[in-house]
Amino acid sequence: MFNTSDIIGYLIKYLAPMSVAFVNFFKFFNKIKFGFLHISKSKTERIFTLFSQDPCKNTANRYALYIAVADALGSFYPIPEIEFAFARSNPLLMLRAMKAVRHMVGLNAEQKTIESTRKKSARYFYVQSNLSFGVAAFSYFPVMALAIFIQHKSQVIGAFLVISYVVFAILGFWRGLQMNRAYQLMQCDKFYPKLA
Repeated sequence: MFNTSDIIGYLIKYLAPMSVAFVNFFKFFNKIKFGFLHISKSKTERIFTLFSQDPCKNTANRYALYIAVADALGSFYPIPEIEFAFARSNPLLMLRAMKAVRHMVGLNAEQKTIESTRKKSARYFYVQSNLSFGVAAFSYFPVMALAIFIQHKSQVIGAFLVISYVVFAILGFWRGLQMNRAYQLMQCDKFYPKLA
């Protein structure tokens, strides 16, 4: 029968390298999915040139801008979102954040504001972000204390607690990042100020 030190040694020897490889694969997949790969200078210049031609006047320019943004970022965005983002600083980062949290916040095209789809305030997202980070970080201490205490009775339960904490922490940090993006988008005047 394995004891806790054998299980932890096994995790360090075999699962740690596999998890590093998995994390790198997941990061690469996310880069492709959300368009975080390096955007070439020519694609970025093309977008800003099209946007500077006042896309509201010409429908052809609006669709050319739509295609240029899709080509640069790797996914399609609604034209009102593109126009809203390019009126602010760091528009490409804002578009990426808008895509990542589209299920939580969205653009109200009539009022030109970003609002919660669930009728929540920006403060709600701020509190939830900090709560997710805090719970994911500080739950380490009670879970590890319980795992150490229980390892003498059942090593399988101790190992299960350690593994479940790792999964819980990853999900907590991911949720915190999503909530933080939603908060920043709802406070877009602060984080993405309008261009003069």
